[in-house]
Amino acid sequence: MTHASLVRALLTPAALVALAGPCAAQLSNFSGYWVLNRDESSWGQVRKPLMMFVEIEHKEPTFNYHGSITYADETTREFAFLGAIDGKEYPVERSYGPGRIVYTRVDARTIRSTYRSLDGQYSETTVTSVSRDGRRMTRKINLTIPGGSRAWTETYDKR
Repeated sequence: MTHASLVRALLTPAALVALAGPCAAQLSNFSGYWVLNRDESSWGQVRKPLMMFVEIEHKEPTFNYHGSITYADETTREFAFLGAIDGKEYPVERSYGPGRIVYTRVDARTIRSTYRSLDGQYSETTVTSVSRDGRRMTRKINLTIPGGSRAWTETYDKR
């Protein structure tokens, strides 16, 4: 094998790897105003809210949101998060109390969050994905509480 053919043979795999980057799936942007679709969601053993919305600002890796949830027997409760999808812990206040949350990317259209309350009694793992057309967001939630666990799926439509 000549020197030139050896160089070409070694460069070919490197060239393929370099070209694979632009061909890789583009990361979904979760930004937008999302409204809970109560009928398309499945609630398992948790109570169904009257309404819920979340407004997301997503500029990879920055991930910020705020929203509100309303149940029939209580006033509207606000929630928010300022942080990033970067595998680092961020302080957060939840209905279960203060805790820490970590966001990681699963794939181009999916992220995972893991929340743990500071007292260690509550943990929640949520897998959130956006449809290919960017019009629907789905959150699969698994909550561990003292005395058991609960799971449900929330479906949101982009407005």
